[in-house]
Amino acid sequence: MPKSTLDRFEQRKLTRARLVDAALHLFSTSGYEHATVDDISQAAGYSKGAYYFHFSTKDDILLELLRIWAEGRNAVLAAEASDGARSPESIERMLANFFSYQDAPAWYAVLLEFWAQAVRNPEVSKRLSQAYAGWRRQIAEAFEQASASGVLHVESAQDAAAVALAAHDGHAVQRAIGSPGGKTMTPAELAESLVAPLETVQAAGQRRRAAL
Repeated sequence: MPKSTLDRFEQRKLTRARLVDAALHLFSTSGYEHATVDDISQAAGYSKGAYYFHFSTKDDILLELLRIWAEGRNAVLAAEASDGARSPESIERMLANFFSYQDAPAWYAVLLEFWAQAVRNPEVSKRLSQAYAGWRRQIAEAFEQASASGVLHVESAQDAAAVALAAHDGHAVQRAIGSPGGKTMTPAELAESLVAPLETVQAAGQRRRAAL
């Protein structure tokens, strides 16, 4: 590829990335309904023409953020995936990482925007449903492996996965609105609270001995 073509390609990638970053910030602070294409363009340092080169509507950049978020959560779960038996600690680590947005806390508020728009926008609703269905399968598989290896007692891996996803969403809401009911648990504490009650006596004993 000629250098001039490569430079244009890289510049377009940079422009798109800056627009997405600006939208993430504005949707988290002003909300999707109040942030305009003008606002996003100006925050990114570009004209509206540059915005419309990359995105046809404001909905398009919301869907791009949803894609980036979903792929990020997929990567978190994939990073913890392993063949064979799982330990309670590995399940806790997987869930803690899935619950955490430490590197980009703006996502907490943007998740509220996704959920609100899903009520009105069928495409947002469809993509959210697809993402959650995939995560439920992945998390359920982890619980099934742990149950099969005898370290967790899980009557329904699907139900355990559903509870984990509900905990993710509840944690996000608490972080987004400032935890009005008291101190918010850390992702690690939340994950432990879900997994520890499921540990078998043998696994719990092994964990205590390892901690000594």
